[in-house]
Amino acid sequence: MDKVKIYVFLEGVEQEKIQTDFKPLSFDVKFHDVKGKNYRCAVPKLNKEIVPEKCKVVVKPTRVFISLFKASKGDWPDLYSKEDKLKPNLDKEQDPMAGIMDLMKNMYEEGDDEMKRTIAKAWTDARSVKAEDALKSYR
Repeated sequence: MDKVKIYVFLEGVEQEKIQTDFKPLSFDVKFHDVKGKNYRCAVPKLNKEIVPEKCKVVVKPTRVFISLFKASKGDWPDLYSKEDKLKPNLDKEQDPMAGIMDLMKNMYEEGDDEMKRTIAKAWTDARSVKAEDALKSYR
């Protein structure tokens, strides 16, 4: 197979209101003013390289096809690169908590708004519990 097709089930998309940005290892497709809303389909780090000038977006009445042309033939086990981002750094000299912090930082940077809110709330809650514990020791 020389291409990967992504199906986006979205009605009311107009071809002239689509903004595309295809790069060798990423793509970003924005759908503007679809029934009054904007949508986006993006992968910041693809599993393998694509040929940006051959990639295209085709609009149908109830869906949109995003065709990514592979730079080299072969199977893609995943669309996203799994590049050890979710593995904590296991450097023996480093504090074990630093690996967890790196993992949380990556999740925050790449997460959607809901993920960012959840992580920010957990961080705030954890800090307020620490502050309460510190105050108890002075009583």
